Amino acid sequence: MRLKQEQFVPFMVVVAIITMAVIVFSSFNFNRKQHTRFRENIAKSDSLNIMPMGIVGTEDSTRVTDYAGQHVLLVFWASWSDKSTAMLDEIELLQAERDSLAVLAALVKDAEESLANGRRYPNFIYTDGAHLYNHLKVPGFPSYILFDENSEPLTSNIGYEKGVGYDSLKVYLE
Repeated sequence: MRLKQEQFVPFMVVVAIITMAVIVFSSFNFNRKQHTRFRENIAKSDSLNIMPMGIVGTEDSTRVTDYAGQHVLLVFWASWSDKSTAMLDEIELLQAERDSLAVLAALVKDAEESLANGRRYPNFIYTDGAHLYNHLKVPGFPSYILFDENSEPLTSNIGYEKGVGYDSLKVYLE
């Protein structure tokens, strides 16, 4: 079947619209599946609480379970990401209000090099989080997992929007 010349442009417009709709639907569906998989990995990970993370600048390591009796916020971030910095700014405000919140700032790439050049938050514990980040298949950063006083996951978040590092977490800490 051949298209007449005057039918070609409308046909291509329809094909383009259908293709865009399929791409948009597939993208949203893929993101939703990644977030679901991340939450499932958190729930079923036996090693999440006990997997050691090297503390940047030392030979020591730490685990979520080392902070029993405190809420622990494990934040996956990158020093070159503006959204990561914005989230950490909010978390710093929240931590200033809460003595019982330990923040493990887990760099996802080049921990030693990137921390040396970036802003430091004085009460955060900086760790090399690349191994755990990959183990949990975290779909993006900044991301976090909040643990209760018994090292059990309370909530998690992927990505940044204003308030997600302060307002959203404050609800779980009260």
